[in-house]
Amino acid sequence: MNRTLILSVLATCAFAAEPAAEPAAADGDLWTTKVQPLLANRCVQCHGPKKAKHDLRLDSLEGVLKGGKELGPAVIAGKPDESPLITVVTMTRGEELAMPPKDPALTAEEVGWIRAWIAAGATAGAAPAAK
Repeated sequence: MNRTLILSVLATCAFAAEPAAEPAAADGDLWTTKVQPLLANRCVQCHGPKKAKHDLRLDSLEGVLKGGKELGPAVIAGKPDESPLITVVTMTRGEELAMPPKDPALTAEEVGWIRAWIAAGATAGAAPAAK
């Protein structure tokens, strides 16, 4: 193979491995359209009104912002990389705190929704910045 072809293949592989892009601004309110439904579907069975493991409730915006006993607030508005919620949903499967604890793990796109929502301020009206 020639060098140009090898570089092209490597660039394609690197691009494919990148996480999904953040949702477009046209997606509107990320909390209502993406994050809340995702948490309701994947997290509330263990972190909701009937059962709140570690005193963490993810069934409401207030619960997410309050957080639980062990890690404090689940999100730090504007700082996705410092938010415990991002930490636990991006852990390698099998790690003790990896969430959700059972497969399937959240997809790169789903993590991107949460990350974009936190970066946009973690409010009920937070929408990603237009690019």
